[in-house]
Amino acid sequence: MTRPLEGKCALVTGASGGIGAAAAIRLAEMGATVVAHGRNAARTEAAAAAVRKMGGTAHPVTGGLSTDADADRVIEGVRAAVGSIDILVNNAGGDSAGGGTAAWFEVTPAQWLETYDSNVGSMVRLTRAFTPDMKERGWGRVILLSSAVVDHPMEILPDYQAAKAAIRGMARSLMKSLTRTGITVNSISPGFVLTDTNTVWVKTMAERSGVDLADWAAVENWAKRKLVPVASDRLGRPDDIATVIAFLAHPDQSFLNGIDIRVDGGS
Repeated sequence: MTRPLEGKCALVTGASGGIGAAAAIRLAEMGATVVAHGRNAARTEAAAAAVRKMGGTAHPVTGGLSTDADADRVIEGVRAAVGSIDILVNNAGGDSAGGGTAAWFEVTPAQWLETYDSNVGSMVRLTRAFTPDMKERGWGRVILLSSAVVDHPMEILPDYQAAKAAIRGMARSLMKSLTRTGITVNSISPGFVLTDTNTVWVKTMAERSGVDLADWAAVENWAKRKLVPVASDRLGRPDDIATVIAFLAHPDQSFLNGIDIRVDGGS
């Protein structure tokens, strides 16, 4: 098995589950030392332990990223664990209204700002902290997680969708700011991915549509019809996104820069 990221170190935010946890394992399989970040200590340690179980090296770091003070503590934790990083996977985010079902006028202005800070602000803080070391070494990868909802917005989650749209613009601007440094900057826009959090969301929305929650096959079929209506016969999995993260992190992908890859089953 080739290990193209041997000697490289990757920080994956939001790695305590879902896409982040899958990405941590995939990057470790490629030889990278992984720093798994999360807000829940037990879940973050479990994600790091999963990397170690498959023979990789992982360090858990916990804390919030939505304020300068919280992010500074996470940055200090990363530096204490590995010194500096080569690959930054900005995956952490979410909506502040909770539950993922808030309609446009149910989200307060304060929640809009909170969502923006937890998605965009967190990525800005970590990018500013870790790209100088990448520039000094002449190599780096910055990968930002946006969302396919930017291309087909819903009437719910307006704050989340706006923040994810901003991430795409930020990625392209950052790419131009890092021209000729050896650092590539790309974004990924996942469609619906069946994480633990999204499973709860699917059940909530399916129940509102009259689907019997005791019949998971019926719930899954409802979700496929509503969320992946065009080209795919299944729902997305965290590994689908982790595969693209690993692809963009590969040393051979130095000519892929400033792009957004939509991974959404064709929806």
